[in-house]
Amino acid sequence: MDQTFRWDSLWAVYDDSTYQEALSLIQPGSVILDIGAGDLRFARMMVKKGCRVIAVECQANIVKRCRETLDGIQVVVADAREWPFPTQLDAAVLLMRHCQDFGLYVQKLRACGCPILITNARWRMGVEAVSLSQAATYNPDRAGWSACMRCGAVQFILTEDAYDQPDIDVAVTNVEGCPQCLPL
Repeated sequence: MDQTFRWDSLWAVYDDSTYQEALSLIQPGSVILDIGAGDLRFARMMVKKGCRVIAVECQANIVKRCRETLDGIQVVVADAREWPFPTQLDAAVLLMRHCQDFGLYVQKLRACGCPILITNARWRMGVEAVSLSQAATYNPDRAGWSACMRCGAVQFILTEDAYDQPDIDVAVTNVEGCPQCLPL
């Protein structure tokens, strides 16, 4: 039996700037899947913005603390890794800096047709809106930042001509199959 501790099993509140950054990437009127919704604080913020939220949280004791009426929020107590994601989503939110299943969530979201994932799981800081459309094939000779859609790993490749390219330090290429997730 695997006794490895999973940081992503812990629920943690984020600072207001993280929530506001994520909220700024959400369009009013959207249908949002909130993966690892915790105490539903961010789900409530999205509802105030005019969204309909499907909040998935595996820890029933955390969700039970939310006693007020949850108009606009459908609460699902389940493990998001196993629960079948619904279709007709406009976006999903995954605020989980220590997520160990980024690739699984991307795969499930793509399968249900979700176009965008708003997350801090890849960089473990800041929030980004990730397009879930097909990504480029990993190329070890391409200079700049790459972020893997399968495992969430990020890396910067420096080449001789890298600094001749505009925005080399900020542009990110979403890739499929980096060295960390492909067998050697």
